[in-house]
Amino acid sequence: MAKKMKSLGGRSLSKKSGSKNNMSKMLEEAQKAQILMEEEMNKLDEELSNVEVEATSGGGFVKVIATGDMRIKDIQISQELEDEDMDTLKDLIIAATNEAIQKAVELKEEKTNEISQKYLGTLPNFGA
Repeated sequence: MAKKMKSLGGRSLSKKSGSKNNMSKMLEEAQKAQILMEEEMNKLDEELSNVEVEATSGGGFVKVIATGDMRIKDIQISQELEDEDMDTLKDLIIAATNEAIQKAVELKEEKTNEISQKYLGTLPNFGA
């Protein structure tokens, strides 16, 4: 049968090891890239815990400082708000907190995308 295929198609069925080697090499490269990417992502998580983002509300009367890993580190309230009612103060705190968390999320997404492109962009059929 192999001889018939060879005579009909001009190729031998026994010479497929080249494509296996290429696939094996590609899988090996992908695994190496995955390991390096995971290491860099872990490093990023550690770095983000030391990065601060801040947001304000009420024209700067309330400021919330969060870390890049989305933990609230500090809330600063201006003395000028001491006469405000509690509901207004809570609204200002919530608005500033939500904005700070959104900034932390965007920062993490940006850094994660950079790392992903660094490693996935080097693999065939993954890069732009």
